[in-house]
Amino acid sequence: MGALSVLFFFFGFLFAQQGGTHPVPLPSDFDVAKCTDCHTDKTEGKYVHSAMVMGCNACHEIETKNDETTIKLLAPPTEICTTCHELEKKKVMHGPYEKGQCLACHNPHSSDYAFHTRAEVDTLCLSCHGVNQPGVKAEDGVVTVLGGQTIPLDEYRQAPKIGLDRSGMSGHPIMGHPIGGRDDPRKKGTPLSCVSCHAQHSSDVSALMPEQVKSDIDLCTQCHK
Repeated sequence: MGALSVLFFFFGFLFAQQGGTHPVPLPSDFDVAKCTDCHTDKTEGKYVHSAMVMGCNACHEIETKNDETTIKLLAPPTEICTTCHELEKKKVMHGPYEKGQCLACHNPHSSDYAFHTRAEVDTLCLSCHGVNQPGVKAEDGVVTVLGGQTIPLDEYRQAPKIGLDRSGMSGHPIMGHPIGGRDDPRKKGTPLSCVSCHAQHSSDVSALMPEQVKSDIDLCTQCHK
């Protein structure tokens, strides 16, 4: 990717998150259905957010004054998702979820991964909870993960870290225990992943374990009879 492409990618990402002045003015009666004529990447993923069918103005305010068009979210980034998706409130909350940082893990427009995640489940989780993960960079008090998502360094450090073996596919919660690369023993046909043993948003059980278990031993014996 050339320097100019990187620059356009960066400003496109920043614009999508914060809003601002549109590169070209749009007529006041602009048809929002035409937004994707230019922003084709917003609908190119395998999984397209249902809100895209509702139109971009379902989440964005588009206003043209004095030959200048500004676009901004209808609510702050930490609140925009909960205008449609009710926030779970259980005893144990995943930090980013509790703070409304949905966009750290999910692409609001489209994705090649189920549930609009920014990467496969284990890659997504390990970007914060893994040790020395490739592509994770810390600079000026900010950690960059998943090709552009930023997290304050102090919040990144608060995320519990797990060490894995060289394959990166085993070593948690004990040495030799797999975290992927095979089917989930409890859900045939479903890949084993972090969400096999942890709820991704909230739970009434410690360590975000699934609701149907009462302790870590109870969780273990569901696979290890």
